[in-house]
Amino acid sequence: MQNTQARVAQPSSLAVKFAKYSLPLMLVAMFALAPKANASDAATETVANQQETTHRINSIQRDLTSIRQQTLQSNPDLVEQAKAFETAYQKKAEEIGYDPNAFITKAQEIQTKVRDEATSEEERSKLIQEFADAKKAMAMQRESILADEELMAMQEKLQKDTFAAMKEQNPDTEKLVTELNELLTSLQ
Repeated sequence: MQNTQARVAQPSSLAVKFAKYSLPLMLVAMFALAPKANASDAATETVANQQETTHRINSIQRDLTSIRQQTLQSNPDLVEQAKAFETAYQKKAEEIGYDPNAFITKAQEIQTKVRDEATSEEERSKLIQEFADAKKAMAMQRESILADEELMAMQEKLQKDTFAAMKEQNPDTEKLVTELNELLTSLQ
């Protein structure tokens, strides 16, 4: 009976061997999994930070939009300047045939035809080339607008005048714009 009690009191050699060999494996597994858990925590934290940044960006944009609207309401000359710029922009766009809405419509039509199973591979290739050509033409038209010095000077003056009037309307404008630019940079 004492012999039986001794066996119960002492772990079997099999149990000792199991513990001896499994303990290092468990430790290795714990260390291997620990960085993954930390990486997951870091990823979760990064996503949370990005969401917080995005919410702040949206908030600042709403504030700046509100300030801009108040500024335009109290500065009719600025509204006239904006209308003059828009008219000049539209005139230039018409002169060179720049029509983003027509491009979008055409792109959607091409996309529908390309996805159609009845369209042959040859026709798909032609459609894809047609889209590439339209995209290239659109880019060249956009560059032509950006190359118009008079139009760009009008835009720059409008932006400067609007920003100055917004700062007059609300002294926090410059601080908000600076914060917005920093947040947008941090997301890149």
